[in-house]
Amino acid sequence: MSRGDAQQLPTLPGVAVISITAPEKPPAALAEFTHILRLSFADVDFLSKEISSRAAKKLQDAFTRHQASEVKQFVESLPLDIATIVVHCEGGFSRSCANAVALNKLYGYEVIQEQLHRANPSVVTTMLSVEPKKKK
Repeated sequence: MSRGDAQQLPTLPGVAVISITAPEKPPAALAEFTHILRLSFADVDFLSKEISSRAAKKLQDAFTRHQASEVKQFVESLPLDIATIVVHCEGGFSRSCANAVALNKLYGYEVIQEQLHRANPSVVTTMLSVEPKKKK
């Protein structure tokens, strides 16, 4: 979902949030959910063979393997009463959709596939290739 839609959500029981913002933007103003993971990374398909000059400038702020581990650790540590994970980014088209696609493939979360066609392929690939960080 988009940042604007996420900022309108009331605190809901059984819901966790993964909040993704662009590096140049402040954190989203969300309701006080108990379980929120905040990430900031640029929307760039860094594994693409053809990267525009505009996208190349964003590579330093691209999604990382460390962030993929953070997402997995967050999801795997959620209590059993969490039935829904809301994922948002600025527009709700690429970064959030990529995380939703990966969560579906990794954990079987239900998604509406037709709404995820613009998912960032590099984010999906990275999410699927990284093991979660070991708990200390």
